Amino acid sequence: MTGSPAEFGFSRWGAEIVRLAEPIATRSPNPLAPRARSVARNGGVTLTIDGRSVSGLVQRGGDASMAHLEFDPMTSVTASALRDLLGPSTEPTDDMHRRVVEAAAWSAADLDVADCSCRARGDRCLHILATLYALAAAIDREPALALRLRGFEEPLDGAPADSPSDAGGPTGRTPPRWSALTAFDVRDYWQSGSRADIAR
Repeated sequence: MTGSPAEFGFSRWGAEIVRLAEPIATRSPNPLAPRARSVARNGGVTLTIDGRSVSGLVQRGGDASMAHLEFDPMTSVTASALRDLLGPSTEPTDDMHRRVVEAAAWSAADLDVADCSCRARGDRCLHILATLYALAAAIDREPALALRLRGFEEPLDGAPADSPSDAGGPTGRTPPRWSALTAFDVRDYWQSGSRADIAR
């Protein structure tokens, strides 16, 4: 009998982030983890990602705190191995993760900075945990995000990673794996005219 799939970290890339919230080396589970998962599950975390830095605005009732995370960069050896595995692909797969780990060319994600605006001491408060869970879910949806958080950016046009992109050309960012429902206008489904005509 197989268990139900993981709610957070069902991909290998997302599972690395869950391990930051739930380290295997700990002797007992963090008692804050269930509440943190609940906050992330119910949309209580707003993520802002800028390179290797992640900010999480965590809201619970009338309280709000800002968690800040910064990930360690991957080594040039790891980046080279990933480029070889990715090839023309624009999205890392679980199989790629397995292969780069088996080749001993991968080090799991780690945090250089973990800070929060709340009064709790330590680097694994409720808000940091909730931000990690929300980030793991985001990576499950878009695995390429796991690489960008480590300072890796594979251009879509096959150019070297350190070459500047043209102002009007591709940015090198992987297109999102999913499209949010809010990106669509339900009126466009039933109408063939322009939005201006629909508004009238």
